[in-house]
Amino acid sequence: MSNNNNDTQSDEIEKFKRQINFTPPEEFIHFFKKINKTEMNINNECLIIWPLADMVRLNKEYQADEYVPEFFIFGSDGGSEAYAIEKTTGCIYQIPFIGMSKEDAILKFKDFSELLDNIK
Repeated sequence: MSNNNNDTQSDEIEKFKRQINFTPPEEFIHFFKKINKTEMNINNECLIIWPLADMVRLNKEYQADEYVPEFFIFGSDGGSEAYAIEKTTGCIYQIPFIGMSKEDAILKFKDFSELLDNIK
């Protein structure tokens, strides 16, 4: 029996880590070792976590490094709000896509583990 799927995921995670300019929280990486994208309900809000392969590209398309360089976007509510990790703390914030700025970021969870603990 082959572990090609695990090898592919590990390769994708390593490629992802090389493309970003921060060290992602371990629980974030652990999540992607099991699941590569998902849609979930957290505190009665939709959260769509993007596939790792798309995150870097989508951050560039949304110009996150220009507007919110202290954050890395990893998903959205399916509408006007982004979900992002603060690069230095690992805290999870909700940020509007339009008018994207640190001043408009709302702290949602102290870390990725707390986010996962709130899945319904």
